[in-house]
Amino acid sequence: MNINVAPIFAWYDFWIGAYYDRAKRKLYILPIPMFGIVITFNK
Repeated sequence: MNINVAPIFAWYDFWIGAYYDRAKRKLYILPIPMFGIVITFNK
């Protein structure tokens, strides 16, 4: 299993927290509104 971590800036995502997208196998963590990281889990 490969794991990729990348920073993210999304001006339209004004929330704090974590979200797991099961279909795309991505974990979004935004500790500060609009700034965070995305972790992609590959098979």
